[in-house]
Amino acid sequence: MSQELKELLRSVLQEELKPVHDRLERLEGAVGHIRQDVSQLQQDVSQLQKEVTQLQEGQRTLETTVSQIQKDIIQLQEGQNALQRDVAQLQEGQRTLETTVSQIQKDITQLQQGQQIVEHEMAGMKQMQERILEELRVSKHNQALILNDVTSIRKSVDVTVSYLQRRSDVMFDKLIDHEKEILNLKSKMPN
Repeated sequence: MSQELKELLRSVLQEELKPVHDRLERLEGAVGHIRQDVSQLQQDVSQLQKEVTQLQEGQRTLETTVSQIQKDIIQLQEGQNALQRDVAQLQEGQRTLETTVSQIQKDITQLQQGQQIVEHEMAGMKQMQERILEELRVSKHNQALILNDVTSIRKSVDVTVSYLQRRSDVMFDKLIDHEKEILNLKSKMPN
């Protein structure tokens, strides 16, 4: 074969193969794009797997948090029940205290009335003593009779004072008992 024939053949082959070469280049480009797309898809899949793992971890954390919240709710309900029991006890204690205070107020009123009676009787006795002293000054000659009257009055006064003293002691003992009961109730109430 001659050189010209070779050149001509080469030229014809190149012309004939040019569309094949172009198609091959396009195919290689397409394959390159496909490889890039596959690589991108693999990266996307890897990223998705990481996100799924994170979501699963987030779900586990959320489930743990929900479980803890449920436990906290149960504890809060138990605390609320205990608080309601404490409030009921406080209300009962308050009613008892109000009853005791009412009783103490009645006792104080009785003591005040007793004190007024004692003061009135003491004033009466003072007036009586003043009258007796006046009578003693006026009637020195009747000393024996007056001494007898004074002795009777003194006995009466002593009996009255003794009675009033006993009554006053009983009332003060009641007042002390009520004060002790109040202190006892206060000590039993929660702070």
